[in-house]
Amino acid sequence: MELTSFAADPIAVGTIVGALALVMFAAAWHKFSEPEDFVGALAAYRLLPEAVVWPVARMLPVIEVVLGVGVLVPVTRSMATLALAGLVVMYAVAIAINLARGRRSIDCGCGGAAHPLSWGLIARNMVIAAAAIVASRPTLERELNWIDALTLVFGVLAFYALYLMADELLRQASRSVQLKQFEQG
Repeated sequence: MELTSFAADPIAVGTIVGALALVMFAAAWHKFSEPEDFVGALAAYRLLPEAVVWPVARMLPVIEVVLGVGVLVPVTRSMATLALAGLVVMYAVAIAINLARGRRSIDCGCGGAAHPLSWGLIARNMVIAAAAIVASRPTLERELNWIDALTLVFGVLAFYALYLMADELLRQASRSVQLKQFEQG
């Protein structure tokens, strides 16, 4: 079987890669712009010794930027997409551990307005990980034209907009559950 039978269309992979880079850059931006909030969120997970929370909180956004750049560079794409998948799975595991502990009210550390932990965040991260794994595949060698470029730009923007909308729906659903629990109890 030829290697090309396993290769993906470069525009499809490019669209995923562009959206993944935007997700990583936005995640890093929130952590860089609200460092104390992120340190607090990371500490609230209670998964790390207190002495390493601050250094890890400073290191994670740097890793996110490196992975965001890495997925955009063809030479490092495969390794970076797999590392990105591993990072978001690690985040999902941290969320799952705290949900299993019954700790739904802590902030996920995703940035922006409070975002309580939920199983939806785990599903979101698993979709991101799956997309990253798909993007790690080799791409077909073919000539690209202006329609491809337009498709790529609008595809990246559409995927990122879907990500932002899904994330906000998850945020509102988590808040709604918290409010109902507060009212009942």
